[in-house]
Amino acid sequence: MSASTAAGSAPSPAAPGTASRAKKPRDQRLDFYRGIAMLIILIAHIPINQWTLWIPARFGFSDATEIFVFCSGFASALAFGTVFLNKGFHLGLGRIAYRIWQVYWCHVGILLFCAALVFAIQNNGWGSAEVNYLTRPYLVPIFDNTGVTIGGLLTLTYVPGLFDILPMYLVILALIPVVILAYRAAGRLGVAVLVIGLWVLATLAGLGRQAGEEDWTGLGAMVAEAASMVVWLDWLNLPSRPWDVGTWFFNPFAWQLVFFTGFAFGMGWIPAPPRSRPLMWIALGVVLASVPLAWHKIYPYLTGYWPRALGGEFLWDIRQALEPFYWKTWQGLFRFLHFLALAYLAWYVAGPAGERLNRGFTAAERPAAQWKKIGMGAAAVAVVTIPYAYVEEIRALLPALDRFFLSTVPLVHARWIGLLQIAHLVALLTLAWAALGPARRAWVLADGFCRVVPVLRKIGTQSLAVFVVSIPLAIALGAFLDVWGREMLPTAIANLTGFAILTGVAYGAAWFRKQPWRGEATKMAPSRVETVASSPVERSPGGGQSGRSVVVSGA
Repeated sequence: MSASTAAGSAPSPAAPGTASRAKKPRDQRLDFYRGIAMLIILIAHIPINQWTLWIPARFGFSDATEIFVFCSGFASALAFGTVFLNKGFHLGLGRIAYRIWQVYWCHVGILLFCAALVFAIQNNGWGSAEVNYLTRPYLVPIFDNTGVTIGGLLTLTYVPGLFDILPMYLVILALIPVVILAYRAAGRLGVAVLVIGLWVLATLAGLGRQAGEEDWTGLGAMVAEAASMVVWLDWLNLPSRPWDVGTWFFNPFAWQLVFFTGFAFGMGWIPAPPRSRPLMWIALGVVLASVPLAWHKIYPYLTGYWPRALGGEFLWDIRQALEPFYWKTWQGLFRFLHFLALAYLAWYVAGPAGERLNRGFTAAERPAAQWKKIGMGAAAVAVVTIPYAYVEEIRALLPALDRFFLSTVPLVHARWIGLLQIAHLVALLTLAWAALGPARRAWVLADGFCRVVPVLRKIGTQSLAVFVVSIPLAIALGAFLDVWGREMLPTAIANLTGFAILTGVAYGAAWFRKQPWRGEATKMAPSRVETVASSPVERSPGGGQSGRSVVVSGA
């Protein structure tokens, strides 16, 4: 053996033409915003959660689902796209198949686990006696028609609400090799034609499906009749129940538009947009313009809180007429444009290469006298709006006081309560910010923010594990609120506990993924050799006992 071989020679250079592209570094903005999305998704999934009044979906067309899908597309470009580039199409196809295998069993396992969880809550009386926990995520068919339902679960033809994101992700993952082939055949134009064309077909399939619904009047009779002409595309509406005509809540052939937009950015097929103040103001204008049409407090059929004098009913009529443009199932155009505007604002705020995620923010400090006036004004607004911000708490403690404030005191009519809740929250935040003082405000913007960023990035990095845990966690926290009430304190405890658990899951999943047990072997204690007689006693040809040596580690 030569000296070079014994020492371990360096690997030989790669043959000409076999050099692969280096794997792209992971963008920290990706995991940061995906971490935020995972916490928002938990809030949204907890039944009757007051914190859902403040999530972005209540103030715009798009929501945390778009964030999750877009970031997943971007991450898939880094994780899977580079395999197609570096290792070849067949290995890229294998990598996708392996991921589909993982996600498929995550979906099956989490649905069965949640079925067992809601049955245990219902059967053992762990929740409220007034709630049927089998119907919150509608899992009754698993117990009433088990054979058909389990078959539908395994074939993805039974996809109940709350369990519909992972099946959508499975189908979109299967489309990645198709998109790669389209890029090889016709470049970026080929990908654009495929992705946009498939989205258009899925939207037409949605029109055809909704045209058959008796209560659907969104676009008027003429357009509904035209939509009925595309019912032949109904095969794009994947079945969600084996026993009727239900469809997946997230149509993957429509939602792939969001996914492959992120994928194209990750692959470099779409260049990063320029950092431009005019573009930033345009994006902000799009977001603000959508609020009157998307804010749920405006809808008369829900609350009627928006004043008639401000055109609440008129806005509702416009919203009804534009229904297909904000469809969630088929990723309506307004949802997509709203998300792009939000994404640009998030990209702009993070700074070049996400530098603000590393150093935080700085802000010009106001004079102390000015902060004092701001604090006093905020305190006044907070006090005046107390009766309208804590309706449930006051009603539970002092019903007479509740009637006095909402019926007798002529401050603002009760149906305006949604606007006053917003005013109260803004006033409390402003008052708290003014009370911090200049030094603490600077710490929150810089050091404090930078301490939160790694936690959110960890949650975003382990998004699959976090999402899988968040579904049963939301069910359990909903049962907790059923028992302890949905006043301000129990609601805060439930949501913050959920955040803490998901954070622990993220760090735990990261530790397991590192597989530390496969690292360098720990130094073991000196071994001792024991000679043990074989049984039955083995004798050497000479008649003596034949011993065998056994190494016993750790004296």
